[in-house]
Amino acid sequence: MAIVLSEDKVFIRDMKLADQLRQRGFGEQKSRELVLDLFEALYLLEREKIGIEDAKTAKNMDAEEFIKHGAKKIKSFYTKFQVFTDLRERGFVVKTGFKFGFDFRVYPRGKKPGEAHSQWCVNVTTQGDKFTFTELSRMVRLSGNLKTKLLNAVVDSENEVNYYEVNRVTP
Repeated sequence: MAIVLSEDKVFIRDMKLADQLRQRGFGEQKSRELVLDLFEALYLLEREKIGIEDAKTAKNMDAEEFIKHGAKKIKSFYTKFQVFTDLRERGFVVKTGFKFGFDFRVYPRGKKPGEAHSQWCVNVTTQGDKFTFTELSRMVRLSGNLKTKLLNAVVDSENEVNYYEVNRVTP
């Protein structure tokens, strides 16, 4: 099969499909394959744009199996996936932001990595989550260092996503 899950990445070797997905802002090109993160892969799997084979079992995965796999790899995977989906449905290209200290990086509408700088760094929480002013201050400073704005995405009890932009104000 041309689309394989291995640990926390999904590899697409079908160059035609890879090119179509890359044009829509999905994945990252690595030599002769397109590499999707778990959020991108689940999004495409749920929309029946791709099928995914587990490299360990050589069996096709359905969305439920994939969500269970993602939950083992990423804390609060499904909550974060809800935010990923909401942003994609609003027309944004969304990439993981783990190495920057955030859940996601979001690019301006109609732009992809390489065409524009990230517009927002997104921190995902649920309505019951708490964090300190020290943690909030760290996030604001970090997003400022990355020349982006901080969005806190809060998933409420009805699974609606509410966004709060947090800025540092200096008098």
